Amino acid sequence: MPERRLLRPGEQDREPRWPGKDRLPGLIAFIISQVAVFFLMFQLYKMARKTFIQRAETVAFGHAVDVLHLEDRLGLGFELDLQRWVLRQPEWVIHVFNNIYAYYMYGFYACMVVAMFFATERWRYLRRWFFISMAIATPLYAIYPLAPPRFMQPYGWNFVDTLAVYGPNYFSENGLVTANRLAAMPSMHVGWTTLAAISLAVCLPWRKTGIAIAILLTVAISLTVIVTGNHYWLDGVAGWVVIGIAALVNWALPYPLPVRWPWGKAERASPAAGHRAELGHDSLSRS
Repeated sequence: MPERRLLRPGEQDREPRWPGKDRLPGLIAFIISQVAVFFLMFQLYKMARKTFIQRAETVAFGHAVDVLHLEDRLGLGFELDLQRWVLRQPEWVIHVFNNIYAYYMYGFYACMVVAMFFATERWRYLRRWFFISMAIATPLYAIYPLAPPRFMQPYGWNFVDTLAVYGPNYFSENGLVTANRLAAMPSMHVGWTTLAAISLAVCLPWRKTGIAIAILLTVAISLTVIVTGNHYWLDGVAGWVVIGIAALVNWALPYPLPVRWPWGKAERASPAAGHRAELGHDSLSRS
């Protein structure tokens, strides 16, 4: 008989485990409910950005000039040259980037759904990471309103608004909650795509496949936000800083939280949740 060995915490999560027929309906219902929660949170996030950033019109363009000058001083003001190079390629290339930008949220949902499917308990810990990052990011737009590159033509930087020129019309006024167009820093397109990609990588049972997909998604969105004229590269770095700080906060908090609910019962960790705490504070840091 082959020798048996003890598994490290979380190692068993790397073995592909398909839900049985008795578990599948509940898992599907859970996934649908979580997607609904994410959708609601995104609408509240957009509403907060739109409602509470009152001074953006007066300072956002000055901040944008400061950012562009800073990048030039660093010798890294490459966004305009990169966009011009892409626009010299066949037109389908910019259409690919535009569609990545316009529909990135579907990619976010897809990553999270797959992560939920393969590692539900591990994913609950990662979900808290997302909520913390949203809480950190939202007030930053009020603190530092920033006009995106596509608005900077009057100031001498001739970026093209590629979504307006080539489509699709991402910044329509017909959405449930319209976006604040002067909230470029941090780029949570970059931050949350990276967060979703990492979640996918640590939840998929096929480690190398998960890592490869995570790298591909992160590189694609980082290029996309620059090429389309919607963000400076510093915005993407700020998005990574936000999710990095959120990861540290999440790690520092106990899992699960020792919350006493109104009906008087303290939250107790089930065996699965207890195992999940190990995953969150041990094996995730070593994966």
